Amino acid sequence: MSQDYFLFLSNIEPFSFLPEKEIRNIADLIQVESYNEKKILFRQGMSKLKKIYILKDGTADRFHEDIYKKLVTVALHKGEVFGGISILLNESVAIRSLEIQKNTSFYTLPKNVFISLCDEYEDFKYHFTNTFGKRMLDKTYSSLIVQKRSDKDESLQFFSNSISSVIKRNVLFCGANNSIKDAAILMKQHRCSSILIKQDGRFIGITTDQDFRNKVVAADLKISTPISDIMSYPLISIPEHSSVFEAFIKIMKTGIKHLAVINNENDAIGVISNSDLINAQGKLPFLFIKEINKAESYEEISKKQKQLPKSIYTLINEGAKAQNINNFVTAITDAILEKLIKFAIEEIGQPPVKFAFMVMGSEGRKEQTLKTDQDNAIIFEDVNEQKLESVNAYFLKLGEHVCNMLDKTGYDFCKGNIMAKNPEWCQPVSIWKKYFKEWIYNASPETLLQTSIFFDFRFGYGDISLVNELRASLFDFLGDRKVFFRYMAENTSHFRVPIGFFGNFIVESKGNFKNTFDIKRPMMLVVDFARIYALQHKISATNTMERLELLYKKNVISESDYNDISHSYSYMMNLRFINQIHGIINEGKDPNNNINPKKLSRIEQQTLKEIFKKIEKRVNLQQEFLVVM
Repeated sequence: MSQDYFLFLSNIEPFSFLPEKEIRNIADLIQVESYNEKKILFRQGMSKLKKIYILKDGTADRFHEDIYKKLVTVALHKGEVFGGISILLNESVAIRSLEIQKNTSFYTLPKNVFISLCDEYEDFKYHFTNTFGKRMLDKTYSSLIVQKRSDKDESLQFFSNSISSVIKRNVLFCGANNSIKDAAILMKQHRCSSILIKQDGRFIGITTDQDFRNKVVAADLKISTPISDIMSYPLISIPEHSSVFEAFIKIMKTGIKHLAVINNENDAIGVISNSDLINAQGKLPFLFIKEINKAESYEEISKKQKQLPKSIYTLINEGAKAQNINNFVTAITDAILEKLIKFAIEEIGQPPVKFAFMVMGSEGRKEQTLKTDQDNAIIFEDVNEQKLESVNAYFLKLGEHVCNMLDKTGYDFCKGNIMAKNPEWCQPVSIWKKYFKEWIYNASPETLLQTSIFFDFRFGYGDISLVNELRASLFDFLGDRKVFFRYMAENTSHFRVPIGFFGNFIVESKGNFKNTFDIKRPMMLVVDFARIYALQHKISATNTMERLELLYKKNVISESDYNDISHSYSYMMNLRFINQIHGIINEGKDPNNNINPKKLSRIEQQTLKEIFKKIEKRVNLQQEFLVVM
């Protein structure tokens, strides 16, 4: 019988990787387990495995469970192993459930024998860890694995939940020609704080109880007036599949209190308000912005900014995605910047001409973490020679006030002095155009290494038309400047994934960050990749994830590349936040980007290794750009 087992194992991976003598030894230890009825053999997160199971005959399905509901069902084929990954990476607890049908049988091998094989034969072990790493790049799989941390508390996943869980689905509406009185009666009857306005078969606006107070009662408006006269329009909406966090961010950024929720056909199916969100979970993001807006000094803002790590800690524990956390930090930073600029203008007087405060680098990409410094500039409209000196003096003074307050509020001065208080980066539109033209037409690797962050500029405060004008000129200058893209691509060689030839992590050997690697470096490979292609294809977005999505939609990158790169970047960003939060809250240290791989779980280690391999393969710019002469 052991000869049959030997032949079976010799023809299936990863046993076929083993020496013949080893396979024969294993064959002598094989046991057969048969089942005559349909049943759940192992339950995800509950069952402990004492052996691995190799399907011999019959039918078996692996699947994830969510409150005993099957998700992501995958058939186990003849010769495939169940339990190997769970034993190696999850302390022998089943990562997925296993359901078998009637007349199903397995070859089994004891856990201790399996672990010994993994310890002795790297290729054998790699089969299991590599499979898991690839699965963790799949959004659904990885989210289900991570979710087991938080199943104890139903509120933990709140911010990542769909807004469909909190919206009011009974859409209250009336026609645009209905009177204010008609609308008020409907709202009172249905105890609703808002009503949608419909015209020619589509929703065009919304009226809320606040509109009645401010536009009817306070203005002594006749109640026979058409409701359309006081409605808010255009109607601000959000897709029904959006997360609660995305709704929070949209409400904070727009300053409105009600969002229409739309389906795939662009029809309104409900309304969600700030109070719905606050009542459902708490006031964290909403109140943060509100308190910043109410602040009367930069000292108050500084005090609030210091609470940011604990707020992010809460979001991470509640399952918020990395992109949502970035959005939250960006919303906070933008609100602080706007408030500080207003403080400065109150102190030094109104600006003499139109201007815009621009942000670059991680802030320009909307990817700030807790370790960040300032990268900003001022652009103002061109004036004649007689006015230039005084206008320039005003904006330099404004830049100095704002940058100094940002530093006192927790945003360190830029070590490279790329700030609005530097005369070089406080210039009229024509000079900024000249800068970009020079960087593009006379490009060199050294120059672009120093100026690449300027290509991530975005509007921060002021007159956005100036920023739009500069971006339009940037795209005109770029044209098909192949040498520029070549040098930009060449500079990506400065970043490497921290994985050695034998698949081990490359870490610092001495200094304050001994035994760690900088997670920002492999992330910059993705940032550079997205930036270069976005510039080449004249994409205005500066956020890396948004750039990747638009590149995919333009068929610049494939669906598989988009999924691999975006999921990898998101995973690293989340790990980066967790590392910084841990340092601040648990160790009392300043935030940094250095991660000690030995402090990661085996699951996290293997996932990172798989991610680094994917990045190295997917974001290689050598072939397309570096062949240009």
